[in-house]
Amino acid sequence: MNFTGASSSATTEIKRKLWNGCINIKVVLPHDSEDIEYLINIPRNSYLPIHFQQLISYFQNYVSYEIYKQALWFEYEGVPIAWNLPVGVLYDYLYLPSVIQERGGGGLDQNCWTIQLNLRGKYPAEYIIPFVYTNPDNTINYEQSLNEIIVNQLKQSCFVINGSAKPIMNLSESNSKLLWNSIVTRNLGQFTSLNKKIIPKQFQRIPVKIYIPGSTTVIQAPIHAYEDDKPVTLSRVLQRELPNLFTNDVKLARTYIHGIDISSIMDMPLHDIWTIFRHLDNFLYIIIIAMS
Repeated sequence: MNFTGASSSATTEIKRKLWNGCINIKVVLPHDSEDIEYLINIPRNSYLPIHFQQLISYFQNYVSYEIYKQALWFEYEGVPIAWNLPVGVLYDYLYLPSVIQERGGGGLDQNCWTIQLNLRGKYPAEYIIPFVYTNPDNTINYEQSLNEIIVNQLKQSCFVINGSAKPIMNLSESNSKLLWNSIVTRNLGQFTSLNKKIIPKQFQRIPVKIYIPGSTTVIQAPIHAYEDDKPVTLSRVLQRELPNLFTNDVKLARTYIHGIDISSIMDMPLHDIWTIFRHLDNFLYIIIIAMS
C-alpha cells in the first residue's frame, strides 16, 4: 500500500482494505488423547467474543459438558489472551515478533496463528477481564461485556479528541445500538456515518496506544496533533516516548500498525496516520518490535 500523498478516494480504498483485513487462526482445544482443532478467519479490527458463538457451536459437538455456561478464554504460549483488544493488535503483539524472527526459516506457520482454548481450568481473572454478565438461562452474555468495553474505549478516545466525552454520551439510544450493530455485523458504511458524529472536523489531540512485545507496559497518551504550528510526525512521537529505541540517527526497532511495517511513512503527520489506521474504538494502536 502507498500511503504518502494519498487522495481522498485512495484513502477510502486503503480504509476499506484495512477493514477487510483478516487473520487465520487455528483454535486448539486439548481433549483426552487428541486435540480438537477449528480454523477460523477473523477480521483484524474485530474482537474474539464476537466469534465465541461460532466456536461454542463447533466444540460442543466434541465434549460432554455444557460449554455455553463456562467462560471461554484463550492462551498463546502459556500467556492468557486479552479478549478486550482487537484481534489484529493481539496478533501483532503476541505472534508477529516470532513470524518476523522465523521469516525464511520455515519453522513457523506464517499464515495461521495457533491459540489454545481453555474451558475447564480456572479463569485467569488476575490477567484478563472476566465476563460478569449472564443471560436468563444462565449462559454467559459475552456480547454485553464486549459492548461495555468498547463503549468505555470510545468514551476515552472521545475525551482525548474532543476534551469531553459528550459527543458519544449524547448519541441517541437508536444510534448507539446502530453503532454497536455496525461493529458486530461489520457494516463499514454505517460505522463510518455514525463515527462521524463522535469525531469533530478539527481537533488538537490524538488517542494513541503503543505496545512493545515482551513488555507489559502500554504507553497510552493523548498526543498533540501540532507543535509550534507544525504537524507532529509519528517519528517525533516515538523519539519522545521511546528515546532508547528511536533517535534522529538510529532506529533500534520497527514500527507496525495493522501488521504493516510503516517505516516509510514515519515522517507523515500523525493525524494523517491516525485518520487511516485508527481502530473501531478510535485509538491508533502501534506495535514496536525491537530489531534482533
